[in-house]
Amino acid sequence: MKRPVYTIFNVIYQIIICWLLVFLNAYYNDLIIPESLARSSGRIGMKILIALAESLLFILITYVINRAVLSDLEDKESQKSVANKTGKVQITITVFFIVSTTLS
Repeated sequence: MKRPVYTIFNVIYQIIICWLLVFLNAYYNDLIIPESLARSSGRIGMKILIALAESLLFILITYVINRAVLSDLEDKESQKSVANKTGKVQITITVFFIVSTTLS
């Protein structure tokens, strides 16, 4: 592992993102869904879309933090490559997490 601190912080970020998504899904996302969809089958789809929008916001924040942290360590191409790979992994984990928790 070339960047153990970077990896540890990103694992912590991912845990925080998943926890925030569960919290928001349990307490606040139902407030956003219109009354016309509250009792229909489209409710689950709306909850997934809202959770995806929230997760993209959290991952974007993490991406910006990662780029800032890596800016002092490496050249621009390497920094961008590492941050992009980390972002793709986080998006994949988060999407699977959202779908599995919302549909269960």
